[in-house]
Amino acid sequence: MLNGGYCNTLDEKGRITFPAALQRALASEKLVITRGIEQCLWVYPTEKWREFAEKWEAASPMLKDVRRMQRHFLGWAAEVEIDKSSRIAIPQALREYAGLKRDCFVIGVGRRIEIWDAAVYKAVNEGENGESLSLAAEQFGELF
Repeated sequence: MLNGGYCNTLDEKGRITFPAALQRALASEKLVITRGIEQCLWVYPTEKWREFAEKWEAASPMLKDVRRMQRHFLGWAAEVEIDKSSRIAIPQALREYAGLKRDCFVIGVGRRIEIWDAAVYKAVNEGENGESLSLAAEQFGELF
């Protein structure tokens, strides 16, 4: 399970240091990075990416929204490796999509990792409080 939040800095070459705790949980140096939802990037260990991608590949391309989501997730996916300095290089197009500048927030959320520009993360998640989370959680009560 991938969890924990970390503040990291994007260097001038578009690389970000991957938190040691997340590296240990990954048990892999090869990752897949793609567009996420809400202007962040999603990073998957290769095995979890295969599971995710297979579900989208199995969906009917005759449905417009399926095609849109396939392009969004699968079309922008790139394989990256953690280098000897514990960094990954984020492709330029993905950095632009997520609006990554210098200060970033890296957070493990179960099967995937999200990479956010710190200001975007704050803007998107700042309104989350006990009441709004409680209302959202009611939809998922049967999962627990």
